[in-house]
Amino acid sequence: MDIIYRLRVIFWFLVVLIWGIYLYQYISEDLESSKNQKIILNKSTKTESIILQKKNDTTYYQPQTVIITTQIYRENTEGKKEDKNERMLVKSEGISLPQEIYKEERIESEIEKNIGIKKAPKIPDGFNFKETRHFYIYAEKDIDINEIESKLETLHGEMMLDLIAFSPWTRDEKVSIYLASTAQKYQEISKRPPWSGGAANLREKKIYLYKSDEWFGILAHELTHIYFDSFFGDYDKSPLWLSEGMAVYIQVERGGSHPLWLKENLSKIKEGSGYNLSDLTRIKTLEDADDKSVKLWYAESYSLVFFLLKIQRGDNFYQFCKRIKEGQKISTALFHAYGKPYTTLAALESVWRMDVRTGNITGMRE
Repeated sequence: MDIIYRLRVIFWFLVVLIWGIYLYQYISEDLESSKNQKIILNKSTKTESIILQKKNDTTYYQPQTVIITTQIYRENTEGKKEDKNERMLVKSEGISLPQEIYKEERIESEIEKNIGIKKAPKIPDGFNFKETRHFYIYAEKDIDINEIESKLETLHGEMMLDLIAFSPWTRDEKVSIYLASTAQKYQEISKRPPWSGGAANLREKKIYLYKSDEWFGILAHELTHIYFDSFFGDYDKSPLWLSEGMAVYIQVERGGSHPLWLKENLSKIKEGSGYNLSDLTRIKTLEDADDKSVKLWYAESYSLVFFLLKIQRGDNFYQFCKRIKEGQKISTALFHAYGKPYTTLAALESVWRMDVRTGNITGMRE
C-alpha cells in the first residue's frame, strides 16, 4: 500500500508541475506581447490603393480582333468640327454597325461641363409639353403625351431599382425627352443627319428620338448612360464595357427590348466564343469594327454585367463600381467588393463562363 500511495503522490506532483510550467510559459508570453504592444493616439494612417495610370494612345494595348471607338466628329455647314457632348443613336441603313449599337460623341467644352438643367428648355413648334416628377417631356402633338408620361415614369421607377445609388441627383434634376412622330421632324429639331436614329446629350441631359418599333428600348439604353455614367464624374470616365454592358442590361431587363442580335451572340458565347475578359475590359473605343465584332462585344459586356449584378449580396456591385471610380484595377476592385473566389479577372472569367453554359448561378438560360 505504501508503494501505491507514493506512486500516486509522485504522479499528481508531476501533473501539478507540468501544469505550472505550462501556465508560467503562457503568462510570460502574454506579458511579453503586452510590453511590445504600442498604442498610438492622434495619429493618422494612410491606406495604400492601386491607382491606374492614365493610358495614352502610344502605350495602350488594343486587341487586333476588335478596334472600337465611340468618338465621332460631324461636319457642320461651315465645315468645322462640332465638339458637343452628344451620343448618336445610329440607324442601320448605309453603315456597318447594327441598328441597336450607338456611336457616341463625348467631347464637351469647358462651359458645357458646368451646365445643369434648372428649368424646362423652350418648347419646339408643334410640340406639347408636360413636366413630370423626373422628366421634361416634349412630344409632337399627334402623340398621346399622357401615355408617354406613364411609360416614362414607370421606366424610371424600374431603372432606379438598379441605379438609384449611382444617380441620387435624379431627385432634384430632370431629363428632357424630345419625341417626334417622324424621322424628318426628329432631324429638324435635333439637327442630326438622316442616318441618325436618335441622339443624346449626356451633359445637358437631353434625349432626342422619334416613334418607332425600337424607341422605348433606345430610350432605356440612353437614360442608363445619363443615370449610370454620371456616377464616374465626367461622362467619358466610365469604363466602356461597364457603361455599355449596363445600358444593354437596362434596355433588356427594364425596357423590355430583346434584339435578335443579342440572343444570337449570347448563343455564340455559350459555345465558347467571345473575348478574354482581359481584352474585353481593355477596349475603350469602338472604331472601324465590323458588324459581327461589335455585336459580340456588346453581348459579352451585357452578359458580364448581368452576372455581376446577379451574384451580388447587398451592395457588392456598387462597391465594385466605387472602387473602379477611385482608380483601382479591376481585379483589385473585384476582390475587395465580391471576395473569393473572384480574386482575379481569370477567376471571374472561369466562373462566369461556367454559368453562361449552365445557368446554375444566375439562372440565365436560353
